Amino acid sequence: MVKVLVVEDEDTTRLMLERRLTWAGYRVRVAASADEATDALDGAFAPDVVVTDMFMPGGSGLSLANSLREHPASADLPVIFLSGRALPGDVSAGRSLGATYLAKPCTLADLARAIDEAAGTSTDELEDVVRRRLGDVAGVEEEAERALTARLLRTFVAGAPPAIAAVERAAAAQDAPALEAAAHRLAGGAATLGADALAAACRTLEERAHEGDVADVADQVRVVADQLARTCEVFTELAQELEEDALVEDVVEEEPAPAP
Repeated sequence: MVKVLVVEDEDTTRLMLERRLTWAGYRVRVAASADEATDALDGAFAPDVVVTDMFMPGGSGLSLANSLREHPASADLPVIFLSGRALPGDVSAGRSLGATYLAKPCTLADLARAIDEAAGTSTDELEDVVRRRLGDVAGVEEEAERALTARLLRTFVAGAPPAIAAVERAAAAQDAPALEAAAHRLAGGAATLGADALAAACRTLEERAHEGDVADVADQVRVVADQLARTCEVFTELAQELEEDALVEDVVEEEPAPAP
């Protein structure tokens, strides 16, 4: 069983990767930051592959990969970068460290293929391994899939108030690095769940912050806030529908069979 350390600061994306990779047959450990990942690597868990976001508050995936390469025990540990926004220079820097780069959101097939290639699965075995793992995911009970989707939606909605507060606080302070980080994190969760309009609004704000253009971003912040409010309404309704469907199925399964 291939062991994978997933490093992702955004709660929804981290939960989704953990569950789906576990369903696909990997042994998974998750970390919410580069520091947590370092602690995990120093502990008993010895991953075969590290899958990490490229941009995270408190330490980037690039800095994590650099630190891995500096120690003999982890110098050859395969690293896969996941990112929704990476400049060509960032991608080149990652590849210079021997890492693989995948753009978010990526399919489970692409990620499984990258993990198995990084873990050293032979070319002849790779297709069979990926097919088997994807088949395992496809075979997950529909109820489990609905429960995970509802949980992902609820997790995103619960994190929305502090997420937009971080964006608004950074914008008010004209703190470009903090605004870039906050917008990036919110965009990641939105993209993971298919909220394309919200993700696009966040990416625009993120790009402006990256360029240092934070003197007059109030209008764009309002666009993000409006899109986030609409997204949370939709996600809440969808989560409720999924949970109600699961409850109905449970009741039907518990009903005694009619007497002959």
